[in-house]
Amino acid sequence: MKNIKSLLLALLVLLSGNMLKAQTEMTLEQMIPVRVLMPVNKDIKGDALTVLYNRVNQAVTLNGLGASSNENRFLIVTSVTVLSKNATTSIPPQFMSEVEVAFYFVDNINKVILSQEMITKKGMDDNADKAVAKAIKSIQARDPKFKKLITLGKQRAIEYYTAIEETESSGDSTPDVSWIFE
Repeated sequence: MKNIKSLLLALLVLLSGNMLKAQTEMTLEQMIPVRVLMPVNKDIKGDALTVLYNRVNQAVTLNGLGASSNENRFLIVTSVTVLSKNATTSIPPQFMSEVEVAFYFVDNINKVILSQEMITKKGMDDNADKAVAKAIKSIQARDPKFKKLITLGKQRAIEYYTAIEETESSGDSTPDVSWIFE
């Protein structure tokens, strides 16, 4: 019985070492964590901005780049603009709102926008503020524009890191990465 316990313990130690090694060997693509900043807009009332923040976090996580550290190099910054709030002529009156939400995948160290996307949505309700909130809440985490934003940002970040690695291996002092951001 004692031999079986010792054998199991030795097997566990061997397997845990292999798993630890597998977890530390990450590709460049996996080492690009992205943090989402909470959108800010004083004109939007209620929990619509929190819902938007959560949806953007879901999109980042769905694309394998989620992070929670405050020291991330890459961020997704969101800007919400209310384009219009109009009352309909129906009785009772309804309000139609149109919002434009801009998403920016940025390198926080170099202050460079790596990719950007805009999503325009409409919402309707019996209250103007609720109509804006409905428009914002209609943005989904699986929207193809999110995937495009994150994929292009990730691609440019990888190109940036590759250029830095090549520069360091050749002995140059600063990499020429201007071509990445064209």
